[in-house]
Amino acid sequence: MRYLIAGLWVATVAWTAVAVAEESRSDLTSLHDSSAPPVVAGFDRFARHGDIDAVDGGRLLLSELSCTACHASDVAAAGKKNTADAIAPKRGPRLHSAGLRYSQAWLADFIASPHQVKPGTTMPDLLGNRSPQQRREISTAIAAFLADTQRADYPEIKATGANPVMFEFWNRGDADHGSEIFHTRGCVACHSSDAGYVVTGAITSPVDALLEELDPEELADMGLAAAARRVDSIPLGDLAAKYTRKSLAHFLHDPAHTRPALRMPDFKLSSNESADLAEYLLSAYSSDEPTFSAKPSSAVSSDDAANDAALVQRGREWFTELNCAACHDSSIKAASPSVMPLSAVNFAAAKSCLGDSPQRPVRYPLDSVQRDAIAKAIASNKLGQAVSATQKLDDILLASNCYGCHQRDERGGIGRYRKPYFETAGHIDLGDEGRLPPPLTGVGAKLTSAHLANVVSGKAPPVRPYMQIQMPRFSLDVTRALPKLFAEVDEANDADTTRVFGKTKDLADAGRELMDIGCVQCHTFGGDALPGVVGVDLNKINSRIHPAWFEQFLLNPGDVKARTRMPTFFVDGKSPKPDLLDGDPKRQIAAMWTYLSELPKYPLPSKIEKSRAENYELSPTDRPMILRTFMPGAGPHAIAVGFPEQVHFAFDAEQVRLATTWRGRFLDAQGTWFVRFAPPADPLGQEVVEFPEGFSFAKLNQADDPWPLPPDVRFGGYRINADGSPLFLYRYAGVEVTDHIEPLAAEDRSETHHKTGLRRTITLTPIESDANATVAPLWFRVHQGDRMTRIDDHTMRHESGQNETGQNEAGLTIAIPPSLARDAHVYQSDDVTEWRVPVREFPFKIEVNYSW
Repeated sequence: MRYLIAGLWVATVAWTAVAVAEESRSDLTSLHDSSAPPVVAGFDRFARHGDIDAVDGGRLLLSELSCTACHASDVAAAGKKNTADAIAPKRGPRLHSAGLRYSQAWLADFIASPHQVKPGTTMPDLLGNRSPQQRREISTAIAAFLADTQRADYPEIKATGANPVMFEFWNRGDADHGSEIFHTRGCVACHSSDAGYVVTGAITSPVDALLEELDPEELADMGLAAAARRVDSIPLGDLAAKYTRKSLAHFLHDPAHTRPALRMPDFKLSSNESADLAEYLLSAYSSDEPTFSAKPSSAVSSDDAANDAALVQRGREWFTELNCAACHDSSIKAASPSVMPLSAVNFAAAKSCLGDSPQRPVRYPLDSVQRDAIAKAIASNKLGQAVSATQKLDDILLASNCYGCHQRDERGGIGRYRKPYFETAGHIDLGDEGRLPPPLTGVGAKLTSAHLANVVSGKAPPVRPYMQIQMPRFSLDVTRALPKLFAEVDEANDADTTRVFGKTKDLADAGRELMDIGCVQCHTFGGDALPGVVGVDLNKINSRIHPAWFEQFLLNPGDVKARTRMPTFFVDGKSPKPDLLDGDPKRQIAAMWTYLSELPKYPLPSKIEKSRAENYELSPTDRPMILRTFMPGAGPHAIAVGFPEQVHFAFDAEQVRLATTWRGRFLDAQGTWFVRFAPPADPLGQEVVEFPEGFSFAKLNQADDPWPLPPDVRFGGYRINADGSPLFLYRYAGVEVTDHIEPLAAEDRSETHHKTGLRRTITLTPIESDANATVAPLWFRVHQGDRMTRIDDHTMRHESGQNETGQNEAGLTIAIPPSLARDAHVYQSDDVTEWRVPVREFPFKIEVNYSW
């Protein structure tokens, strides 16, 4: 049936704003519904609707609700040495830095009544059998204890040239960009979208269009009920009451630091992106309404006020007595009390965790479906038996909510009404296969265990750069377990190249020729492709794919991967190139594998090489290249200069300043030369560094005067040196300035600790006849940033024969000779630090080395 559906041609229709808005309101819980059951994504999507066995759903709840943090599962309780099959508890956040990360008032509210403050939380209510006054007294004491004693500092975020860290980056967030991150990177796979966010260009696939046409009975008959069902959202609660900008930005940058279980995965955001997303979330998820009605107005001290020592001590005692350490790591090391194993729990008793008595000591507002699933799991014999690899794998996929994005064996995938938010960059039509996360069906037979580990841990370079959604990184436990389990369950054939293809010597040339049959029409090769092609990159495919799977897939793509757009080139087992390698499909596939495995040793496919010869990418080889263009950061009067050393820069002729530097590939000139109203030319390389705006020279009466507004500077163009590099010319304050920027010489690179960089040489000569000759002292601003420090963390000024070296928060290293450093001045204000050098006499020469 699935192939029939895939083959249906249904006219694509635009997703309506109504459907998107409905999805944004589909949280399983209401913020003020204190009886809402705990939200466990895998259970609510599958077990609640009977898509997985109730016992398996109960096992998932026992783990996600951390029941086994107190109650040992039978395998562990039996004293067996191998406890790998025990149900591991998810456990709660690490509390070592809770005093810095969370509002003390919010902590007190949350501990007093977790399910009212954050409906859907998996935190149990440990004070439910106490009076409102007792709950408030205990929660206030524990909050004071956490606020005063659990104050481990935030981890340092190290800056690099490619990933700068601005000073107090958490205060510089852009909510609009944060909203874009939230709605395009993958957050809305689990969380509700903003009804005001406009989705443009999204269209339905034929399968989803079919779902719109069928009624519930028809969907059930065709096995499409789960695919058509709305996927509920994981609630976020009142984030503004819980976090500060700093604490939320740090959490989003490194979720594992406080939540090692990583149910919230790490999307590898930069510090700036974390600040942007935090700014959006704090504005979108806040509530001014009270949460705990029994709270006395003066019960909780201000987060800035010191807590009474006796109150803190009482909080420490309650923290121990309530066994908080069973779920939370902190600086308190307490032994967990002995409690009965799961098999001994009388789930029918009114005062048990699963009971309904108001006097039960631990409360979860479980609904009847959840209670029934947990009871069946405890009553079954599965808790005392070894778990199969298939079950272990499914447990991890359910607990980590991998099914929220990926489909495996017709289960899971992006929810029907969430798909509009998942698009390709530029809305290139690659179908669902190009915009949605790839399916996990048979992935263990496809990908090598080493590559799977890199994917799950976030170390693998992207092979689908056209997708807006990003693959996050998961915990170390998941990274270790998943690759082995996928390989075992999917029966991976890990035979090496020789065992699959036989001898492959001298086959690469034939493989290169075969690429032109059709591969180049859809795929890139190490970033190179035909114009407009944005498919999966085939570079280093041998490090990712099992050769046996590669052979099977090329012979019968549709049999190996359902609904793939990959065409069948060997129709009826016959090759489209019968004159090559005797027309043997398997030998030709072996040749293709050999060629792809040996890239970039061999030339690119001939069609791509021909296209490159006809395209307009500028690649300096023997001499520098200069292009006047429009660039982001350098503006509409940019002069881009590329060097054979693969280090480049852009000079802003309007502001007369060095604007941008980067490494790698230079620029594509097609838009500049041939396309009217073309978008700005982006650097094609990597490690792009943006320089501060403004002119580098100023007349200052005092060294600590603020840097003035852009002065009256006259740009005089540039002349070409003998080596092909430009010498920029400009005039300011009666001074003629020549500005030459070139790659660092080899002998200058050792002190920078970088392979490449730029040397800037500026010479100032007075213009005797100029009536505007400088009167006030002239200063050169070497660089500026939120902060400027020596890279060895000493003072910026020193007496030695070596270049003086400083670094800003963006990771850009700047070196000047001692003759300039002796007079250098560090200017500091509330929001900027500048390194300034006075111009003492004329002519004056300034040398600056930049590396990143």
